[in-house]
Amino acid sequence: MQNNSFYKFLLLTSVVLVFSSCDKDFNEIGAGFIDDHYGLLKDDTKSVVAYNQSMGAVQSNNLPINALGYYNNPFFGKTKASVVTQVELIGANPTFGTNPIVTKVELSLPYSSRLTATDAATGDHTYELDSIYGTSKIKLSIYESKYYLRDLDAQTGFEEVQKYYSGDGPDFDNNKNPDRLNDDVNSPSQNDAFFFNSEELKTYKTVDGTQTVDTRTAPGMRINLRKSFFQDKIFNGATAGKLINNNVFKEYFRGLYFKVENNLDSPNQGSLAMLNFRQGKITITYNVNVTATNGNVTTEEKTLVLNLAGNTVNLLENDYSNDYLSGITSAVNPVQGDPRLYLKGGAGSLAVISLFGEDTRGYDSEGNPTATPNGVADELDDLRNPADGQKLIVNEANLTFSIDSSAFMGASEPNRIYLYDLNNNTPIFDYYTDISINPDPKRSKLIHGGIIEKIKTGNKRGYQYKIRLTNHIRNLINKDSTNVKLGLAVTESIATATSAKLKTPILTGMPIDRVPLSSVINPLGTVIFGNNIPVGNVNYAKRLKLEIYYTKPN
Repeated sequence: MQNNSFYKFLLLTSVVLVFSSCDKDFNEIGAGFIDDHYGLLKDDTKSVVAYNQSMGAVQSNNLPINALGYYNNPFFGKTKASVVTQVELIGANPTFGTNPIVTKVELSLPYSSRLTATDAATGDHTYELDSIYGTSKIKLSIYESKYYLRDLDAQTGFEEVQKYYSGDGPDFDNNKNPDRLNDDVNSPSQNDAFFFNSEELKTYKTVDGTQTVDTRTAPGMRINLRKSFFQDKIFNGATAGKLINNNVFKEYFRGLYFKVENNLDSPNQGSLAMLNFRQGKITITYNVNVTATNGNVTTEEKTLVLNLAGNTVNLLENDYSNDYLSGITSAVNPVQGDPRLYLKGGAGSLAVISLFGEDTRGYDSEGNPTATPNGVADELDDLRNPADGQKLIVNEANLTFSIDSSAFMGASEPNRIYLYDLNNNTPIFDYYTDISINPDPKRSKLIHGGIIEKIKTGNKRGYQYKIRLTNHIRNLINKDSTNVKLGLAVTESIATATSAKLKTPILTGMPIDRVPLSSVINPLGTVIFGNNIPVGNVNYAKRLKLEIYYTKPN
């Protein structure tokens, strides 16, 4: 009894110091804050079965962020990520003036970056890019898209949002203006040798004969587009009414296609960035004639801004490795589970998890066991109906996933994985009850977990992910909640808990027609150990287990 009281005191202190919990019945053990479970009983014998499931093409339109680039993962293989985006007028029905002549067209799109230093003498800033994978150059081509991106699906009577998929690349390749817009032969860094530059962007002005810095901007894409195209498209070719509003304009100018290929000098390497295309814009600078009252004609410089707004589609072209393809096909075992689980973002793969084994018997209304299955797994039935009649008080429950780092040394690792209710495509209860926050929203819900844990010395690679599902297990035992299948996937942000449709639903095993949207927008992958590892195997201790810590009332 003293141990139990001491445990509760330490537990309450830890939670108050770190995060407050919305669970009023029992205190959670903090995320790694208390390693010893004082006075608790541990049960890690309950059945867990986990197997791999390939996603195939997945809905990829209007994602919060889009992958752009070419990345060769040492284990999973190669991915080329291209983007199609609509373009919108910043103001409807613009007027230009007399004889507009385009002098410059610049596309700008910020990168995700953070300021790391400022030079006190020059004022120059040093930035570090975030969410960039790989360092080699890529070939980037920007085309006019001739494919109209609809808002609503005509096949549903325009009652549902139109869906586009990661594998729709050929549709856009066959419907583009073949003339490249970023065609500056004197600046290969804007096309054939493009790279994500971390340098601060500066513009200059001349004051009293001296050139000085005029503006400073965080790193981003700055690409000059072909002036003649925009002269014809916007100023010469836009017949009456084409610019009257954005609905008409987007039918007329259907958008831009950012197509990525490997650079000829680095065919097996590249770089890939996560970008918010809605922050992008095209600035068209042009001159118009202005007639003064005395009849003299001068020129005046003006600008027209087009936003990279409206619908977007992220297109993924994958050339997966034989090791990965073999892992997600030949090893799939929904009954006994797989020895390794391959979690891959984009149009990749996830894991399906079942808890508490089979249903072969049941209990009658008086709690006596029967030989008739009752729709509840036997192990869960035993927890609900303990032989000694003492109900369990679940203090903590975890799934710990050990990383098979030997499988993909040198690859970027996903910072987080996400456990969810696969039957209903919703988070589990612990997601909602964890109200912990972090300045970086991707690291919020720390108690629920799923964040990579890394070795602090040496190569500092990840060694495990731990997810707490304490409230989920409590509800299964004490509230007779449904023992749903669980899905496990990589996630870009824990704050995103919505789903994306699969182009071809999975009908074998556990039917799946949706996957986490947060997985679609994460280009990375990881390999973790599953449950089906035989005794005596060197990795047996790293197998997937459900750990339940509990007490019983005295």
